Amino acid sequence: MIDNQKLDLILASNSQGRKALLTGADIKFKAHAANIDEAIIKTRNQSLGFPPAQTAQDLADAKALFVSKQYPSKLTLGSDQVCHLNGDIIDKPGSTDRLFAHIEKLNGKTHILTSAISIAQNGKIIFRYSDDAHLTMYNLSADEIKNYVNRASEQVVNAAGGYHLEAIGVQLFKNIDGSYFTILGLPLLPLIEFLRGSKAN
Repeated sequence: MIDNQKLDLILASNSQGRKALLTGADIKFKAHAANIDEAIIKTRNQSLGFPPAQTAQDLADAKALFVSKQYPSKLTLGSDQVCHLNGDIIDKPGSTDRLFAHIEKLNGKTHILTSAISIAQNGKIIFRYSDDAHLTMYNLSADEIKNYVNRASEQVVNAAGGYHLEAIGVQLFKNIDGSYFTILGLPLLPLIEFLRGSKAN
């Protein structure tokens, strides 16, 4: 078990989902959002031809290092998730107006969610991990997609895939191959393994 009395963890995010996962696992933490420009990293990596998984890891690194500057001796956890199809990153819908087109693009296909975590301490990354989950959507009719958009609404516009698997989004999928925690955006088991062995506990 992780000794919360000795653990000093900073989550470089205000994500409600990630906070809920850490709280549910009884991991003590303090949340501090990372104010970074993700578009710069995504544009740079795309121009260099980096794979989506590298982008997810670079974003996690950047978040961890940014917040770690304010808590240098503590463990700072950065995390990011990207949705990609045939090697191309599919950005978050961002609005209900774009949610239909987002789901339509993934409709009937298998896409990948890559979730990455990075832990920084004293100005350097001391742990990295990333994992992929493969998700295959049903061939949905336009009416089914519209119904989903109307029911899911603003709750999922900032989700990497445009859905929450723990909610109505699960009805979109014919097959899922991968860790549940990876799909939720925080590979929890590798994180716990690291925290159990770190000097912080």
